Parts: sequence; structure tokens; C-alpha cells
Amino acid sequence: MHMTRIAQVDTLLEIIRIFNDRGWSMATSTNYSFRNPTPQEDTFTISVSGVDKSKFGLHHLMEIDAQAKPLPGYEGLRSSAETLLHTQLYENPNIGAVLHTHSVAGTVLSRIYAAQGGLVLEGFEMLKGLDNIQTHDTSVWLPIFANAQEMEPLSAEVRKYMAQNPQTQGYLLAGHGLYTWGRTLEEAKRKIEVLEFLMECVLQLRPWETT
Repeated sequence: MHMTRIAQVDTLLEIIRIFNDRGWSMATSTNYSFRNPTPQEDTFTISVSGVDKSKFGLHHLMEIDAQAKPLPGYEGLRSSAETLLHTQLYENPNIGAVLHTHSVAGTVLSRIYAAQGGLVLEGFEMLKGLDNIQTHDTSVWLPIFANAQEMEPLSAEVRKYMAQNPQTQGYLLAGHGLYTWGRTLEEAKRKIEVLEFLMECVLQLRPWETT
């Protein structure tokens, strides 16, 4: 059974509050969205741009179509410049929510490992919190894309990568932050929490591994 849009809005507002409390959305950074329930499943609710997430409320959400255009009634609002990264992911009908964080760990590691094109996460029990993983004795590749101000070529690059690597569970933008998605907001939240935890572990381990 699909959650109502009102229920999803309540869930997303709670997620934004939690992420802000964890320091993952400093200043006015980060953006979040979900696929609207049927019969409007090709429209999406997304956070508006430039809002301090500690003050984020219902009136800071808007609705857009698959081309990232505001729906009637929302023409005066502006979603994130990164909206095309959301709508690109929603081309996959199994994706129902997209969440984006700006943690210190994700930002720093995305710079450190940018030249390698990604970050390996391996050997951690918390990996079992990701999709289709039953053991810590595995590794997950978290790709890193160069940050950009032009979203069309960046979203095209992500689209191509995702088509070739459908098992991908998230990605980093270099010097920027983490994108993750799920069938539901709760699933996307879980994956964000797992990946943020693992990146923090990797960052804290680095001094021990390089001495």
C-alpha cells in the first residue's frame, strides 16, 4: 500500500530534522525528494532551494514534474540547482526517494579519493545495512563524480554510469556530498545512515593506515 503524500511529507520533514541535527546539512545545503503516490507517480515533491534546514517546514516543499518543472501552484518557488540529479534517478521506476547530505566525512573523502574515481568500503559489519548484503566480508564501491555547476552533463554522466552499474547504492560528488536513494524514504534514510557511518569510519582510520 502506498503512503499518502501527507504521510510522506511528515516522514521527510522528520528526516530533514534528524539529518540537520547530525550536522549533515550545514547552512542551506542539501536537498531531498520523493515520488508522489499514484495516480501522480510521475511527479515529485522536492525541497526548495536556499533554506536553512534547522528552520525547514512544510512550506519549503514544492512539487515538480519529470522535467524538473514546477507544477501549477508552485511556479514562484525554486528547487535546488541539482534537481536534475533527482529526476535522472527517478527514471528508474523502483526509486521512490532521493536524499542528499553534506557531511564533513563525505566531503573530505570525496576529495581524497576523487582521483581514484571512487571509495572502497569493506570489512565493516554495517555494510549489512545496505541492499542485498548479508556479510561483512564484502566490499562496496562508492563512485565519485567531479562536481559541476552544469547539471545536464553531470546528470547524463550519472545516468550512463547507473545503466552500466545498476547495483550502485549511492555516489559522491567531489568536494560536495553524498547522494543515495531507495524505494521509500525510510529505505533511503537507512542507506544514508549506513554510508555516512562507514565514511566516518574510513576517515578516522586513515591516520592509522598511513603511518
